[in-house]
Amino acid sequence: MSQKRLAELPLRKKVREAVLERDEYLCQIGLFPTCSRHATDVHEILTRARGGSTTDPDNCISLCRGCHRFITENTKWGEQHGFVLPSWAGVPEIVAAARARAVWLSGLDRLELDAEEEE
Repeated sequence: MSQKRLAELPLRKKVREAVLERDEYLCQIGLFPTCSRHATDVHEILTRARGGSTTDPDNCISLCRGCHRFITENTKWGEQHGFVLPSWAGVPEIVAAARARAVWLSGLDRLELDAEEEE
């Protein structure tokens, strides 16, 4: 681990705990059969590899391990629903991602998925 990462570690731990508390330890996706609804992971919407910050609470959401694994393995789905941002994201993409997350969290997308499954 680099010296920079070691120096950030105490702050990262504080941010992680603050994000989990902010989200009341609830998974912010909560749909998949693997979801336990109890968040144990903190996911960076714009990852460090893509230029994001692990110490910015606004870049982080709480997820259960199953949903975190799903997003990690299905980045296209994550991008469509605002849980993953591409490295080239600017303000318009960040705003669009926030809107997509808000729609997902409101349950509107889930209702559409349920309707599609019934057809």
